[in-house]
Amino acid sequence: MKIVTKLQFSSLQISESLSFSHVFQPIFSLQDDKLYGYESLLRGKNIQNPEVLFALAEQQDKLYDLDISSVLQSIITFDAHLLTSGQAPYLSVNVFPSSLLKPSFLWMLEGLMRKVNLPSNRIMLELNEAETVQDLTGLQEMVHYLKSAGFIIALDDLGKGYSSLRMALELQPDAIKLDRYFCIDLEHSLKKQRFLDWIVSYFKEEGISVTLEGIETHSQLDIARQVGVPYGQGYILGRPQPLIKSHIMK
Repeated sequence: MKIVTKLQFSSLQISESLSFSHVFQPIFSLQDDKLYGYESLLRGKNIQNPEVLFALAEQQDKLYDLDISSVLQSIITFDAHLLTSGQAPYLSVNVFPSSLLKPSFLWMLEGLMRKVNLPSNRIMLELNEAETVQDLTGLQEMVHYLKSAGFIIALDDLGKGYSSLRMALELQPDAIKLDRYFCIDLEHSLKKQRFLDWIVSYFKEEGISVTLEGIETHSQLDIARQVGVPYGQGYILGRPQPLIKSHIMK
């Protein structure tokens, strides 16, 4: 089954209905090689770069429309592929912090959750680090509410921006995802290896799990395991692809 969402933009830059769907990249537990979950990634026939698409949407004051459509569609697609028995893997969904602060976000999300079989405690909301947070107090309150409702909160791309470490400390997420920068030349960089060892130990003490993104070689994978990184994601572990029923199993 392929589910496609159409979203209408009315600017000169995006002048027709935008059709998009999602692919899903596996995330593995590195210590026992078991499937942990999937991250959903937006794709479309005319979408060359999702980051550029979201930037255009922001310029046109359509960022929330695109973001909430992507979040809801990710959940719908994943739920449609669940097997009837066994516990589902986690679904990791990207969302902009500003979207969480929109009044309609919560009731739209809660409305959808009443219609799907996927429980909230199997959904990880990855807060996009690329956006500057204007209302930290409001975001903290929303994160607290979502966590109390069972959702898992993650901070995406830690290390990519200057404010990401502060956000990790202020928001107290359940998980962090380390930017793929830390995998570049990891085999030859003792500094990065020591940093991974430190950050994994630090967040483990705080009860926060760590996922390393961008793992592409066996050497990078071996080092991640050696320093105790709990979870990993990257081409060597699995490429993004559409889901089939056999993917989501116990």
